[in-house]
Amino acid sequence: MDNATSQIPIPFHESSGEPIPDPGIAKAMDRIRESLERKAIAAGLPVPSNGKPLPNDVLRSALFGVSEKVFRREEKIASVEGLDVYMVRGYRPTQAHLDVWEQCLDLAAKHGTGKQIRFSAYSFLKAIGRNTGKSDYEWLKEAINDLASCLVRISNGRYSYFGTLIQDGFRDEETNEYVIKINEALALLFMGGRWTALDGEQRQMLRKHPLAQWLHAFYSTHADPYAYKVATLKELCGSDTEELWKFRQMLRRALEKLAETTGWECSIDDEDKVIVRKSKNRAKSLSG
Repeated sequence: MDNATSQIPIPFHESSGEPIPDPGIAKAMDRIRESLERKAIAAGLPVPSNGKPLPNDVLRSALFGVSEKVFRREEKIASVEGLDVYMVRGYRPTQAHLDVWEQCLDLAAKHGTGKQIRFSAYSFLKAIGRNTGKSDYEWLKEAINDLASCLVRISNGRYSYFGTLIQDGFRDEETNEYVIKINEALALLFMGGRWTALDGEQRQMLRKHPLAQWLHAFYSTHADPYAYKVATLKELCGSDTEELWKFRQMLRRALEKLAETTGWECSIDDEDKVIVRKSKNRAKSLSG
């Protein structure tokens, strides 16, 4: 018998030139990553010396937009490149909701995520610069209900958060006292310095101008702002204005208000790009 024909043919693939990962190293890296994640969750949210912490992944999208919308099925919403944000279910929060969520995260940063956080409606409204009349108490009740029913998915390429913006809670209808929880997994969105503390005084000055508020939050996450097209910002802020020229008019007014409040230089150039230049001595926000 010919030895050459009796051998079982075994295909040998040419090497791609890439090193074969060592299983031991891969497992070690997984353990390190898991350890970092556990530590981040255990550490909770950051407590900045000025301002209240918010994840950049939220501020760089239309999640807290300028227009109201109800989602009954999962839908991807506009966000910057490298970031995926989905509304799974619920009422898309607006800039007014962001004031509430920002205060909730500030309380969670100080008292702990995943733990019961107690506050009165009166103290909460005062903390966010709101009036304390009957209609304001009702407004806060609705805003917290909206955030508790808003189910989202946020992925930055490394970590993905899926859950509601407020985990759960209850309210005493007689005393108007609240007890809420913030999901401890939200801490993962703050890893690597991916967060910003907004200038609260400036934000309050922009309260009646939701587009200017959105721009303020969005550009506060940029140390050196990129020149975005007007059409891109229209999508990113969640505007429901159909005509681009009409949105451009609204944007110009919002940029003027933003410049007046912050001291930033804001304009729209000949290529229909928004140019924002920050004055270093006026920029107070902390960007990740």
